[in-house]
Amino acid sequence: MIKFYRKIRQNLLNEGKTTKYVKYAIGEIVLVVIGILIALSINNWNDLRKQKIAEQEILISLQKELETNKNNLLFYINKYDKQYKNGVVLLSLFNKNSDLILTDTLNKALGSIEETYTFEASDGIINSIIASGKIDIIQNTELKSLITSFNGAVVNATQEVENVTLLLHNRLWPKIDGKINSANRSRTYNGFGNFPKGSYTSDYTWFFKSREIEDIIANITSWHKTIYTDQNNLLQTIDAMLYLVKQEIKAGNS
Repeated sequence: MIKFYRKIRQNLLNEGKTTKYVKYAIGEIVLVVIGILIALSINNWNDLRKQKIAEQEILISLQKELETNKNNLLFYINKYDKQYKNGVVLLSLFNKNSDLILTDTLNKALGSIEETYTFEASDGIINSIIASGKIDIIQNTELKSLITSFNGAVVNATQEVENVTLLLHNRLWPKIDGKINSANRSRTYNGFGNFPKGSYTSDYTWFFKSREIEDIIANITSWHKTIYTDQNNLLQTIDAMLYLVKQEIKAGNS
């Protein structure tokens, strides 16, 4: 083909048709440019198609990870909600007559707020997206922002658990040891139903007259409320991410 065009140009020059030669040369250049532009367009289209496929794969994996996190987080939110409510029940009994309430009921309420739960996010996909630079493949800017701030949101939702742990280890347990039977409270924990019964009866009359115990329970209960609120905020973040991910997947398949 190149030889053919060259022969045409040579014939035009030999015949002295300079004007036609120039026009032909310009036309040939235009054809070459058009060919290059078409080739570039095809390459760009292929690159865009590959990028869309890669984005869809990332979004599908991200959706699965977020759904796992949501299900796990709902479990912990439910636990902290129950702990907060049990704490409120205990606080309402201070300086009141608690003798009419079954000891097993009090053991269960107190045992509930003594358990600690730490939500551990599944973040392998999210960390991989950020570390590998694949986050640039994601087109939705709001989703990109939520992905980069996800780990910070998890920290905000879990960092207060340590405060509860310290209150239990350093203040509550040393104060009630030998007065509120630990074995009987442990029997109320999940999986501890066959735990041996304690050898003495808990002194809840003393418990509900102690100002120090009241303050400790109040602090623990307030932290449970804070954790519950923070984890609900994280849940809203996950829901927002899931909504955007599903919208992007839907748009990519349309």
